[in-house]
Amino acid sequence: MQERIALVTGANRGIGKEIARQLADLGWQVIAAGRQPAAIQMAAEELGPRVMPVVCDIRRLDQCALAAALVESRFGRLDVLVNNAGIIGNQAATAFDLDQMAEVMETNLNGALYMTRAMWPLLLKSKDARVINISSGMGSLQDIARGDYAAYRLSKWSLNGWTMLLAGDAPPHIRVNAMCPGWVKTDMGGPGATRPVKKGAETAVWLATEPEIPSGKFWRDKAVIPW
Repeated sequence: MQERIALVTGANRGIGKEIARQLADLGWQVIAAGRQPAAIQMAAEELGPRVMPVVCDIRRLDQCALAAALVESRFGRLDVLVNNAGIIGNQAATAFDLDQMAEVMETNLNGALYMTRAMWPLLLKSKDARVINISSGMGSLQDIARGDYAAYRLSKWSLNGWTMLLAGDAPPHIRVNAMCPGWVKTDMGGPGATRPVKKGAETAVWLATEPEIPSGKFWRDKAVIPW
């Protein structure tokens, strides 16, 4: 069986690091991407020889293109892209914090678009490719009207929309999905979070490895949830 190749952004810690760990444990070759050289190098060394670090700031198209060139030179294709990197924004909608809004959207939405655009030619070369966008229930239509964490909610709502658009336009061999990991005990989730990191990563790994899954869906705990 041909070795499967995945790239995970924001893989130096938290959910991204755990996704990389679980895929590597399954025998995958994993490219762990992060923007801090020392942190991503340390994470890759901890995760073992099947994990290769790549320094990449997903907010920069040129760095995403360089990462794609590296993947192409080493592997010739990409089977799974996990757009995990993200930041929080906690201001309410009526704060009208446009600087925070722009910063969060640049990472959580644009970063995913930039990386997907860069990796798309490599995903096209795979016989069975996946794009997995790490979203949040806070961006669902069921929950977004609360108004708090406005920048974060809007970024994840937009990421969900991008997921649907891309899934609708992708060829059949590239399946595109979003998933909500839940409130996970990470630096972003904070000390009050109730879900372990291993559980938060589980559905993303399942979406990467399950042979028969649909495209264009929003998932939590391996089940489809409303957009």
